Amino acid sequence: MKRIAVLLLVLGAFALTIPVQAQDQITYTSQPDQILIFLNNVAFVKDQITIPTGTDVAVTLPAQIYPDTLVLRENGERVNTYRLRSDSGSLVVTWETSEGEDELREITLDYLVSGISWRPKYDMWLTDENAGTVDLDFYAEVTNSGLTLEGVTTTLAAGRVDTAQPLDQYAAVTANQYIAGYEPPAGGELGMGAVEIQTLYPAGEVDSTAGDTLYLSLAQETLPARRVLLWNAQTDNRVSVIYKVRNESSLTLAEGIVRTYEDGVFLGSDFVELTPVGSEGSVTVGTLQDVRVNRAQTQTNIGRLFDRIQTNVELTVSSFSAEPVDIEIVDAYPATAENFSFSQEAERQIGNLLRWQVTIPPGETLTITYQYEQ
Repeated sequence: MKRIAVLLLVLGAFALTIPVQAQDQITYTSQPDQILIFLNNVAFVKDQITIPTGTDVAVTLPAQIYPDTLVLRENGERVNTYRLRSDSGSLVVTWETSEGEDELREITLDYLVSGISWRPKYDMWLTDENAGTVDLDFYAEVTNSGLTLEGVTTTLAAGRVDTAQPLDQYAAVTANQYIAGYEPPAGGELGMGAVEIQTLYPAGEVDSTAGDTLYLSLAQETLPARRVLLWNAQTDNRVSVIYKVRNESSLTLAEGIVRTYEDGVFLGSDFVELTPVGSEGSVTVGTLQDVRVNRAQTQTNIGRLFDRIQTNVELTVSSFSAEPVDIEIVDAYPATAENFSFSQEAERQIGNLLRWQVTIPPGETLTITYQYEQ
């Protein structure tokens, strides 16, 4: 929506499409025509108006504005001189429009504001009938605490903007998600005064008033998935059930919280990392109830002239399931470890990890032992 202010002078009288304070000044309250909303309570606003040439203009800015982010243009060119002043608790920008042959000037105000944010909201549905797929609902939860939006063209940015200092709070990917095959996004972390944008989601025209929380559907997809049963022996006393969901939709899935349901019953919530199109995201949906695990460790001093420590580790997995269970077992070892010996050979991986892929028959117990020296 573009607002137009036209000044007509007829025999010393005048009429304006927006209020005036004096014959030579137009007053106007800035409202968004377009808005780009970030994840961390910051948004980029674009406001466009048309005003007569050669008149003074006073625009009241939103209370939530970051004043030093204001960019003012006439007919696509930056305004050379303008001033900000406080007027009855409101911030007002004033300037005189440039002279020119055109009777009207196209004015654009760009600025950052606080008071509006969004976050991804995912609901994942599991069914026994389709174990190789999941149904995923992707919504945007838009929280508006201070702006009025009327038919505003809205875009959601899966990223954060910092206007003063680096952000110190980031959603954390769990150790188990890394181990199960976390695919990190390209690019580095957010730096000083930078903008980190992972992807953009057009949301169309949005109406909202201060105090609203909107839920906008971005995607509803059936996606291929595989179930990984993972025991991180170093940290966990249960086997985690992790779904590796391949994003075959047309949208990148932003990092966020996934609520999982099985046959309509709520199972729990977990974090999912940024998942570009074609990659896999990891969602932990719970732990196995019919498998018990245990890790035991002993150390012995075997040194003579020099201190040497031998570490013995025993990993035990007992299944009470009626079906065979395929489990990935991982364990961490010190960087100084050497002279390994195993009862069952392990795959050594980056990060000082040992990995076994095992199948536990129904009702049986598997024991893996290994030792190393330091």
